[in-house]
Amino acid sequence: MPLFRPKAPEKPKPTVVAEPPRTKAQETASATVGAALEPSFLGANVFSDDKLRQAAPGAFSALDQARKTGAPLSKETKDELARALMSWAVSRGAINYAHWFSPMRGTCAQKHDGFIDLDFSSPSVVKPMKKDFDGGQKHDGFIDLDFSSPSAVRPMKKDFDGGKLFMAETDGSSFPNGGMRQTHTAAAFNTWDTKSPPFVRGETCYIPSCFVAWNGMALDEKTPLLRSMRAVDEQGKRLLEHLGRKDVAEVRTYVGWEQEFFVISKEALNRRPDLLHCGRTVLGAPPARGQQTDGNYFGRIPNAVARYLEAVQKEMWLLGIPMVTYHNEVAPGQHELSPIFQVSNVAVDQNQVCMELMYDLAERHDLAVLFHEKPFAGINGNGKHNNWSVQGILASGGGSLNLMKTGANKEDQVRYTVATACLARGMKLYGDVVRCACIGAGNDHRLGAQEAPPAIMSLYPGVGMEAHLKAVAAGGPLEGYAGEDKNLAYGAAACQTVRVNAEDRNRTAPFPHCGNRFEFRAVGGMQNTAHPNTLINTVLADSFSAWSDLVEGGMSIRDATAAMLKDGMPAIFTGNGYGKDWPQVAVQERGLLNLHNTVTALDEFAKEKNKALFSKHGVFLPEEVEARSGVMFENYATLIKIEATTMIEMVNTGLIPACARDLKTYEGSKLGQKREELYLALQTACEDLEATSAGLPHDADEAAEAHYCADKIVPAMTACRKAADAAEGLIERSLYPFPTYADIIYGHH
Repeated sequence: MPLFRPKAPEKPKPTVVAEPPRTKAQETASATVGAALEPSFLGANVFSDDKLRQAAPGAFSALDQARKTGAPLSKETKDELARALMSWAVSRGAINYAHWFSPMRGTCAQKHDGFIDLDFSSPSVVKPMKKDFDGGQKHDGFIDLDFSSPSAVRPMKKDFDGGKLFMAETDGSSFPNGGMRQTHTAAAFNTWDTKSPPFVRGETCYIPSCFVAWNGMALDEKTPLLRSMRAVDEQGKRLLEHLGRKDVAEVRTYVGWEQEFFVISKEALNRRPDLLHCGRTVLGAPPARGQQTDGNYFGRIPNAVARYLEAVQKEMWLLGIPMVTYHNEVAPGQHELSPIFQVSNVAVDQNQVCMELMYDLAERHDLAVLFHEKPFAGINGNGKHNNWSVQGILASGGGSLNLMKTGANKEDQVRYTVATACLARGMKLYGDVVRCACIGAGNDHRLGAQEAPPAIMSLYPGVGMEAHLKAVAAGGPLEGYAGEDKNLAYGAAACQTVRVNAEDRNRTAPFPHCGNRFEFRAVGGMQNTAHPNTLINTVLADSFSAWSDLVEGGMSIRDATAAMLKDGMPAIFTGNGYGKDWPQVAVQERGLLNLHNTVTALDEFAKEKNKALFSKHGVFLPEEVEARSGVMFENYATLIKIEATTMIEMVNTGLIPACARDLKTYEGSKLGQKREELYLALQTACEDLEATSAGLPHDADEAAEAHYCADKIVPAMTACRKAADAAEGLIERSLYPFPTYADIIYGHH
């Protein structure tokens, strides 16, 4: 029986609601009351620093020092670390291990080989919890041959050493690489990111890893992120030293992500070729009830989805991911979840784990999860808000200095003013780089569509802070803005007065300040957050460097900050980013860039000034910038071609035959007369799309091919969709070949 088709009445049967299969994590969590909040459960499947320190104290001490200096570890130390990891992983049920990495394709990869709140009192960089997507992978077993045996056929034995932990080789030419690898020069290597802890899922121990070519060029998203974090560390310590803080051991970037997604039935997914192939619907008329009633936001979560998210939460806690929030989002069928922030490289890994986990668990629940930036036209799409902060870690172990939060004392106010001025300069001079942090065929549907920030990159520090920065630029002192939280009274005796941020919240800004951090709101739901954080880290590091250069050249701290603002003030905007006049004001009066789609943004990425930026801070070589630009152009064109092919197939094999059958119903009747005209328009639009797609210049370079897709194929797809959606509104319901928007969005409720 096809899904959602009418069927003959039948005798009612007793309703039996099958419970989805429970995971081991759920069984453990529900064994006793409160079991999910016990330390023995929280983070049980992640090999934290605390566990490593207990298992191999000497080796851990050497590793901890190497993390800071980059000094090589001895073979003995590596072997001891490997033995400790294998012993723990086996105790958690693992028989394989996998070097888990993130190629330049948007999803993680794995090389498998056989084998709430955060506790801020912990000395670990990755804080443990306390009570209060398909990736690149190659699985290997924790075994080897026993070469000490005299037998010609060596027996197997359990084995894992430092060589296997710290290095794995694979074929770099089979991953997106922008020409950095060829079939005859293919070698590429993984190594463990020692600041991101391994974890166990199923029978595999996953080792978060970097991935570089034989020549040292990055083939992944993680390696550039770590390089950018080093740049912020170096330039951040330099800046803080000029501000009188010589007691800072490290400057770290932190990220707290908010992941939006849709949940639909697995059956609906399987009946929609566009969702299967593209992650979004390329056809589909909006339902009568969309999001116009605002009834979904923070509403009751449907039972099937609630059970699914409860399972996701338990699994994430088991993996040490402090997921504390989930709720309905604005669009029907849409939801959001978020954990507490972590140091950037770990936060990025946790987001990738979360997406993979959600895919896997959705299948167990007969559901499907959609992270695409625009699965459905006419209702909100999915973003991934990137809450980003920079903190100086004191050498004494006595706390940290948040560069993105002001305070009551002069030191905090000066530090925050300097950091904000530097960020504003970066947004103005490298707005094109920041724009490239949120590109993508999917995100082109979101940005500037009254659901996400516009494609013009600007900074919102708050109205009060903007006034303070203007005063500094005009010659005023750096101190003076305390940003003191205010009391909010509800006007009812039953309600206590609460403390709220000094500044209001601006959802139309790409980069608003949120009390103790900046939130990069333009990141797309499908993106690997390593890429956007790499770019914004590099931009900030450059401004820190430029500020220090001025101070070291004899300029006062105040005047150096004013110089940052001379460049950066045009990028500070506290108004309505959705306003009709903002694009014109931004471009013509402020000199900001309006890079309205992916290809126009990517045209800027490999400009000489940007190559110099990345090269100066050791994030990318010029050749890596060129290669990455080519990969991003190619990824865009590939996605558009898949979408166009899918649309053509759905129209030709599904919609047009349905239109023909529908017309037969009205033969000899005066009813349905406008149908033929609309259906012929659909056929013409599809033929136009076919011809346009066939005209793609296959001998062109990646940029030219991507531009053709954006300039020719996308408009042809838009015209074809308009005709298809109009036809959907007329075709007899039982003849329409695909689940409708209403079926998909509400069918599993």
